[in-house]
Amino acid sequence: MNEDKPLTLDSMTADEKELLGMLRRNPALMNCFCEMAEIADNRVESLVFGDDAEDATVAAMQKTAKATLQGWAERRHQTAEAEIRSDKSCRPHEKKSSSGKPQ
Repeated sequence: MNEDKPLTLDSMTADEKELLGMLRRNPALMNCFCEMAEIADNRVESLVFGDDAEDATVAAMQKTAKATLQGWAERRHQTAEAEIRSDKSCRPHEKKSSSGKPQ
């Protein structure tokens, strides 16, 4: 990415546009990446020593991993649920009486 050119939608590559779209669909990830970028850009005033920056980076990466896996699990659950609902051979669970007939 060229830092000299102003960032506009027209100047963005397809990969950059795709990444921006993914981050907009996953705001928790966007927050995590912003936190890491602030650390990398030395915008966090409380980080004076390398050990502090390392600890903050590790914590931000752990938050990112948690947000990633949580988002994946939620989307996977929604996908699996939609697949099951669209499968006509699957029927919802019904409680049966002692005679074996649905109540």
